[in-house]
Amino acid sequence: MRRLARFLFAACAVLIGGVVIRLAVAWDHWRGRDPLRGTARQAQRGWCRLFCRVFGIRLVVGRRPLGAPPALIAANHISWLDIVVLAAHWPVAFLSKSEVARWPIIGGVASGLGTLFLHRGGPTAARDATERMTESLGRGGYVVFFPEGTTGDGQSLRAFRPRLFQAAIDAGTPVQPVAIAYTHRDGHHCPVVPFGADQSLARNVWEVAGVSGLVARAEPATRIAVEGRRRNELAQASRAAVADAFGVK
Repeated sequence: MRRLARFLFAACAVLIGGVVIRLAVAWDHWRGRDPLRGTARQAQRGWCRLFCRVFGIRLVVGRRPLGAPPALIAANHISWLDIVVLAAHWPVAFLSKSEVARWPIIGGVASGLGTLFLHRGGPTAARDATERMTESLGRGGYVVFFPEGTTGDGQSLRAFRPRLFQAAIDAGTPVQPVAIAYTHRDGHHCPVVPFGADQSLARNVWEVAGVSGLVARAEPATRIAVEGRRRNELAQASRAAVADAFGVK
């Protein structure tokens, strides 16, 4: 019954929360405010924290502060839940695949909160994404991307793709590695959370809804200055920082 209640809550929360956040975005625009610094951000943060509370997820953030924006946040990627967890802590804009922009409700919310969309497969996709990320960083915000390019199992790391690190170099802003992990209360890895390509979103939400005592950890590592570094170096240093934060390979 608890799993079913959580699953139904998730469906209702997307509908109701989406409407509330879009209204807050419109309110911020009418007042001439950046939604990530206004009412919409407060609504987003409250929604993310309520979602985690209903799902029984304890949010844990590292002892090292994230630091003031702007910064390009490079995080490992495990699940759709990563976005909820990061947004519960910080006012961040995400880089996402362009398909998300067309999703009912979620697409409008993401767009309103400054999500940058990557049109994968096109000849200029990476260049266009880099330019949009650079512009967003230039406006003084946080931009989150997942340089592995896809979700992993939460126990190992893929190589960090270097190309989009160029945005930090072009904007002259530091790179902020952030490690994400999902564990049980005893600290052991939770294998249910990872969202693979062979699983539907609804199925994964259903599985996560059945987990008891889930802990979501977000651990900022030491910032990496971009001066004198190439994007390959930034990618390698970011991966090493994320791996060191939780002792993964």
